[in-house]
Amino acid sequence: MAALAAATTIKGVTCVVPAFNAASTIDACLASLLAQRTDIPIEVIVVDDGSSDDTATKARQWQDRFAQLKMSLRVIRQPVNGGAARARNAGIQNAAHDWILTQDSDDTSRPQRVAALRRAAETQPDAKNTLFGSRFSRHPPDATERYAGWANTLTPERLFLERFRECTLIQPTWFFHRALWENAGGYDADGGTCDDLRFFLRHVGRGGLLHRVEEDLVVYTMSEGLSSITHRKELVRCRVAAFSTQILDGDWKGRKIHVWGAGRDGRCFLNELALIGRADAVEALYDVDSAKIGTYHNGATGLSMPVRHVDEIRAPFVVCVSMRNPQLVAYVQAAAQRLGAIEGADYLHFN
Repeated sequence: MAALAAATTIKGVTCVVPAFNAASTIDACLASLLAQRTDIPIEVIVVDDGSSDDTATKARQWQDRFAQLKMSLRVIRQPVNGGAARARNAGIQNAAHDWILTQDSDDTSRPQRVAALRRAAETQPDAKNTLFGSRFSRHPPDATERYAGWANTLTPERLFLERFRECTLIQPTWFFHRALWENAGGYDADGGTCDDLRFFLRHVGRGGLLHRVEEDLVVYTMSEGLSSITHRKELVRCRVAAFSTQILDGDWKGRKIHVWGAGRDGRCFLNELALIGRADAVEALYDVDSAKIGTYHNGATGLSMPVRHVDEIRAPFVVCVSMRNPQLVAYVQAAAQRLGAIEGADYLHFN
């Protein structure tokens, strides 16, 4: 009965498109939304975020074509550039429908995107508390090939288990109810980076659910000059902040944690914890490399931490090494089995 009740709430969809100096891409973006094959009303809101080109003019030129198909296209002009997060918030605040589809101005949607996501929401228990996404293609095809391969092949269980590694559902594929956006506090419009990852982690941290549709529904474009890539250190800082709040102050509160990896990633994790005053939660770093055994010392901050062989690691532990090496994956799994540790409860992946 819950799934049937959820279906009755989807009476229309609003797609929010933040756009800044997107004159060269907005036509393809809007054409893909105009081509959606669905029987429910679709509203598209383009939020021109203070563009200096003719993004708004080009977007308005599509309004008659949308109207002919009984679809709505509105263009909202922001007086100054305030960032994509603020633009998305403005679009959602002005949305006529409660179900929100996100799309970047340089991306395109497959014709079945709205229909497929609607279908998923209608059959998902607790749909209003679920962040939906889908598989995607990259343009050009080799852009962030490793990340795309990882995100497109995660099992439903691993969407949650690997949440501290990155967004396991990428924002250009998102579909959600307005209540989810409100409960997550909206997008952080503070001008900072990682607004999608911060939103994602807040949603999951408050018990929100994740669901990926197993269809390629979006072409996710790597555009020169657009913020398609966020600096690695900023991503780590965002993830560590969420880890501190949700794990150190949550299920592992009062327990010393053990960090698997004394290389770059493990040290970065530790140093970011130190910056927010949480380094004392770490018992030690652990590594397989005998050359690293001893003490790690950060000369800039004065922080010191013992480094032990990974065979001495105990739960709870955080894996801060790349999992692309099958031998390392097997090593972690063997250690977890030896300790009786359960992923998600006793250990987590951070890299």
